Amino acid sequence: MSKFNIYLIKEILISFLLLTTLLTGILWLGQGLRHIDLLTNDNISFTSYLSYIVMLIPKITTLTIPISLFLTVLISLNRIRTDSELLILWASGESNISLLLRPILLISISIFFIYLIITIVVTPYSLNEIRQKIIEIRSSGINSSILQERKFISPTDQLTIFIQQRDGNEIENLLIHDLKNNKKPQTYIAQKGKFISDDNIKLLRLFNGNIQIFDKSEQRISEIEFDTYDLDLSPYSKVESNHRYSDELFTLEIYNNLRGKLLGKFNNYEKEQFAEINNRIISPLYIICLSILPLLLLNYTKSPNSSSIVPISLISLIALLIKILEISLANLLIENNNLVYLNYFTPLFILIIFLLIIYFDKPIFILKRYVFKN
Repeated sequence: MSKFNIYLIKEILISFLLLTTLLTGILWLGQGLRHIDLLTNDNISFTSYLSYIVMLIPKITTLTIPISLFLTVLISLNRIRTDSELLILWASGESNISLLLRPILLISISIFFIYLIITIVVTPYSLNEIRQKIIEIRSSGINSSILQERKFISPTDQLTIFIQQRDGNEIENLLIHDLKNNKKPQTYIAQKGKFISDDNIKLLRLFNGNIQIFDKSEQRISEIEFDTYDLDLSPYSKVESNHRYSDELFTLEIYNNLRGKLLGKFNNYEKEQFAEINNRIISPLYIICLSILPLLLLNYTKSPNSSSIVPISLISLIALLIKILEISLANLLIENNNLVYLNYFTPLFILIIFLLIIYFDKPIFILKRYVFKN
């Protein structure tokens, strides 16, 4: 491998890592703000919220990696062209295949395997963890971490809690208004309280207080004093569905679900699983196509002084169309599993076309002559 190849690989990889990190960070921040309601409405701690949004990163990288690789290769090739670095190497008899195609293929194939691991292993695992956390969050009832001193907090529509002072799970001077029974709302007043959680049992133990029950039908208030009272918090928990979508299933799990079944006998859920497991393999194939596509820029503009606005715009449009085609075929595969062969063939066909254009660039020069010079 020549020094230029090593230089180009370092240039592309460093820029790719920076751009991927930047784009992933921006999208991750947006997703984090989008799910901020978990903190405000679902009464979970900041630690649980942070662990939840961290699990979103693998799914986000499946969007940012292809875009980052395409932009990095395109920008890097345009820069070395405008800096006249390629002219010197072309003058010495080097070809684009040895100078650019080989290192870019090496980079794209390496990222292909990394991306394949992300789609097959990492993303399903993270989405499954997110599903489990959602079930846990929705079904966990009241979390003590949301309670703040000297503030009325309503973790649910049926409950309002006010506390004077707290130290961990220990609470002093609290008031609770309970609307679970709308005909007989109850108000709890206690000097002290303590959150107790044991397996599936979650309750608030109250000390030295009273319960005021308002009977709306009789317009009468009755009062019950207590030394100790356990308020069961489980009725305030939400029931969350245990159903997992196909993208939340492990790859091996999908394989075991579909093994031995005929393609035409799948139900709707199995159709989704079949499409999902194949799309996890097909999607990385487009990585190589998008990394090779920017090489066509040099077929349009070889001179450092040539304007690259139109060629870059055209190549970017082609990249956009490829992504639209990828998404469309992935969605069609869910409806018609028989299109699986077309889905595998499409990225391979696009890659072959790009390689043929790079090897035999005469059609491009003809296009350049009649379109870009007129």
